[in-house]
Order: sequence, then structure tokens, then C-alpha cells
Amino acid sequence: MNDPREEDLLGYLLGALDESETAEVEQYLSEDAEARRELAALREALGPLEMTRREYATPGDLAGRTCRFVFDQARVASPAAEAAALPLDGRRSAAQMHPAIFSAGDETGFRFQDMVMAAGIVIAATLLVFPAIQGSRVQARLLACQNNLAELGRALHVYSNGHQGLFPSVPSQGNLAVASSYAPLLAAGQYLPSDRTVVCPDSALAAAGDFCIPTIEEVEAAVAPDEVARLQQTMGGSYGYSLGYQNGGRYVPIRDRRRPHFAIASDAPNGATSGHPSENHGRLGQNFLFEDGHVEFLASPQSARSGGDHFFLNDNGEVAAGLHENDAVIGAGATPPIRFVSY
Repeated sequence: MNDPREEDLLGYLLGALDESETAEVEQYLSEDAEARRELAALREALGPLEMTRREYATPGDLAGRTCRFVFDQARVASPAAEAAALPLDGRRSAAQMHPAIFSAGDETGFRFQDMVMAAGIVIAATLLVFPAIQGSRVQARLLACQNNLAELGRALHVYSNGHQGLFPSVPSQGNLAVASSYAPLLAAGQYLPSDRTVVCPDSALAAAGDFCIPTIEEVEAAVAPDEVARLQQTMGGSYGYSLGYQNGGRYVPIRDRRRPHFAIASDAPNGATSGHPSENHGRLGQNFLFEDGHVEFLASPQSARSGGDHFFLNDNGEVAAGLHENDAVIGAGATPPIRFVSY
């Protein structure tokens, strides 16, 4: 496609493009580094908007007041509709209260104009209420995800306290030699309050139904390649975990230094997409758990506060362990820290 305009990239971030337009933008992004940088800048700019979103309560009896207003306007437009007099007891019938709907001489009591009016009310109510409901649900899932990551952070800190200050280390070989092994390791020591702690409420895994973290023994016993691949991809839930860093070709796990800028877990990155943004939260951004335990939503995995460090890639632009102890890299599912690891 031609060089995408900013509104095309913005529409891509917001999920407002159709399938063909999305494919065109993704194709262009895969070929143009400048477009990817512009997309990352837009994600970063949208982050504060997402985090400062406020929920407003719907005014009381909004639907009722809207309907009464519409019917009042109909009576003003049709003075003859007020022809019916009040009965002696002073109470008005439904026909007298809403003459635009109940018409003497009309056996059905409902005219075409009335149906159009009613349809308009339904459409207006839909436009007012449904976006508010959807926005509330999105915000609720975002906050629930942050709560899960905060719980995961507490579990990781408790683990580090009993393991010489180190967070869970990825084994050097076997079926557990991938990023997602953190979950069975934590579950085995009963550090997690629930298996659902590692499932983002706004992920495909959450929508799929029940989820259970497999035991270490179950993972190690798997033999069939398809089963091993499935376990490695899913046993970490819908979150990614730190790939540690490398020193002379050797894998080194992360030590708990409580750094506020060093990310150790997040919504799982998507390796099939340029920039590797998470599929969670409508690809508008991802929640990150930092070493000091705080959780933050970032529109882009590349943080200015950490000196431009890309949390899904190491300093060489690779999905692999960091190149030094301050190079934070989070891997998804079946990602090994270093291929052909030696200790």
C-alpha cells in the first residue's frame, strides 16, 4: 500500500479498520521501520488516555426522561392530540397521556410515524448506553489484569526471598526450558493464590474456559511433540515472563533488586506481529509488572522511562535473553532464553 497516513495507523491501533485494511497496514509495517517507529509513538501517546479514562454514572431515569421529552414534542407538533378531556376523577388514561401513540379512530393504536419515533428512541438509547457498558467492561478487565499481575508480583517476591534473592530460573534443558515454566515452578511451591492468577481476563485463554497450570511432573513426562508444544505455549497462562540475561553465552536468572524500571512479566507478547504487541486488551497496549512490584499499562513495549528499552526484545532486537543485567526481555510461552544453552 502507499505510505499509511497517521489516521490509518491510529485506526489500526483502535481496531477500526476492516480486515483488508488491517492486512495492508501490517504488510507495510513489516517492511518499513519508520512506520513502525511512528506506530510505537502513537501507542505511547494513547497510553495516558487509556489510564486516565473515567467512568461516569448514567443520569437517573435517562430513558424515561428521554421518552417523555419525545412525547411532549409530539404533542406540541400535533395540538389536536390533546382533544381528549380529563375524566371526572382527575386521572388520565394511557391514551390521554400519550395521544401520539393511542389515536381515536385508529384500531391498531400505533401509526407508522409512531413506529419511526419508537425506533429512533431505541437507536438513541443504544448509542448512549452500549458504548458506556462496553467501556466499563474493557476498563474492568484491564484493572482485573493489573490485579492478577500484582498478585503474581507478590508471589515472585516471596519466591525470591526463599531462593537467595533470585526469581524463578528457566531450566537449561527439557520441556521446562522455556519462559512459561515460571508458572509450574510457582504453583509447585504454592506461591500462587489460584491458577487463574496467570490468566488475563481480556485474553483468548480467559474466554476459552477453565485453565489449570500443569504440574512439573506432567510437563516433564510429556513426549508427543504436539503435546509438548501445547504445554509450553499455555502453561504460563496469558502472561509472558523474564528471559533473564546472558553472560558469555550462559543464561543468568534475574535477581530481585526491586528496580522500578525493570519489567519482569506482562501480557504475553505476540511474536507474529511487528513490535510484538500483546493480543490482550485489543492490542491497545499491555500491562507490565515491574521488579519493585508495581503494575503499569503501556501503549508501547518500548519505554522512555527505561532509556528506550524494548521489553519484548533485547538490545540486539532479538527475542532472547538480555545482553546484560539491565536489558529486560519478556518472552511468551514456548520462548527459550538462549538456544543451545550451556552452563
